[in-house]
Amino acid sequence: MIKDINKIPDLLNSLEKEKEEILKKAGAFLEGAIKETITKGRPEWSPLKPETIKRKGSSKPLIDTGKLRASITHRIEGNIIKVGVFGEEALIAAVHEFGSPKKNIPQRSFIRVTADEKEKDLQKLVDEEVEKVIRRNTVRW
Repeated sequence: MIKDINKIPDLLNSLEKEKEEILKKAGAFLEGAIKETITKGRPEWSPLKPETIKRKGSSKPLIDTGKLRASITHRIEGNIIKVGVFGEEALIAAVHEFGSPKKNIPQRSFIRVTADEKEKDLQKLVDEEVEKVIRRNTVRW
């Protein structure tokens, strides 16, 4: 509880100063979860075709050289966390995320499905980080 209402501006300033760190933690959390999804795979993903397994020497979808998984990152732009694949691997990620009927590649969502599943955990992380800032900047009764 805030004992002195004159401390509210200080609290708001602290939240603004620490916002980027909170967003970085949230982005890193979701980035790690997406990479884990690629590593473990998903039961709803279509299995690879025999010729694909033969070519790459593995039956694990989305893992060939590891370049796609390694390219997952996060960016902070203002108040927005962007988590995904940026740059040269973005097209490959999109093909796998959404599928490509023309190339006979099935959808194997790894970004959207992970973001949906981790939404509550992500919200909890942000709530806990904001609570830490509040606790550091308020006086309790």
